[in-house]
Formats: sequence, structure tokens, C-alpha cells
Amino acid sequence: MWAILEAFAIVRDFHFAGGIVLWVIGTNTLIMWTLICERGLFYRFGLQQEINLAAQKWFSREDRHTWYAHQIRLKLIAEVRARARFSLPVIKCMITLFPLLGLMGTVTGMIEIFDVMNAFGMSNTRSMASGISRATLPTMAGMGSAIVALMAYRILFRYYEKQAQLIADRLTLVTDKGAD
Repeated sequence: MWAILEAFAIVRDFHFAGGIVLWVIGTNTLIMWTLICERGLFYRFGLQQEINLAAQKWFSREDRHTWYAHQIRLKLIAEVRARARFSLPVIKCMITLFPLLGLMGTVTGMIEIFDVMNAFGMSNTRSMASGISRATLPTMAGMGSAIVALMAYRILFRYYEKQAQLIADRLTLVTDKGAD
């Protein structure tokens, strides 16, 4: 129990040292990892049910060779793909924003350093150190969040692409057998 409280204290101190931008990065990281975990759980437990439901709808049709049937097949595939891809664009956008938020933290930290230098000159090193930490910590956090999340996103996106191809392959087209 004490270890958990100590870990929270370390995270809290880290966020206070980095300023408000670090809190924004931390909050967005939490939201993004919630979305990543949701997609992972959906791919693990829900996507196969969606694929099976689409396949059941497709194979319950007697007509699977007309133009109209092909359009229904494309609709079923598009519906499954849309559900499978649901939050992937949001995750990708958040990954793109993390380095920019880190850069914003760098700029605000540098502004703080220049304000201290303007007010006190070079003599107040403690306040300058605070500004330096507010400049470097958000950059590190933004880049670190983006790099780790990019790896998770690529894993999810590859799985999505593989499953999207599998659903298209699974809903087989019936061609005219009489012409053979």
C-alpha cells in the first residue's frame, strides 16, 4: 500500500515540476491509452462476433451472385470495417499531438526562464532551474508518450488491416457455375 502511495507522490511531483502542459499531456495520455485498451479488448472479444454476424447475414441469403447481392456484401464488409476502425483515427491524431504539446511545454518553460532572467538577472538560479524543468519535462513526456503509443497503434492497425481482409475473403462471392 505504501509503495502505491509513494508512486502516486512521485507522479504528482513530476507533474508539478513540469507545469500545466505536463498535466495536459498526462490527461491526454490516459485518454489515449483508454482508447487503445478499448480497441485491444474489442479486437480480442468483440470483432469476431461482428465478423460472424456479417457472415451469417451473407450466407443466409439465397442470392449471392447478382449486382444487388454484391452491393449488400460490400455494405456488410464496410460496416464491420467501420466498427473495427472506430477509434483508430482518434488515437493516431493524439499520437501526432503529443510532440506538439511537448514543444508547447518547452516554449512556456523558456518563457518562464526569460521572465526570471528579466526580473532577477542571472542570480536566481533556483527559479531558472524550475523554468528549465518546465521546459524539458513536457518535451520528454510528449515524445515518450508518442513513441510508445505509436508502437501500440501500429500493432492495432496491422491487426485491423488483417481482419478487414479476412472479412472480405470470408464473404465469398458466388459466380455463375453454369458457365463452367
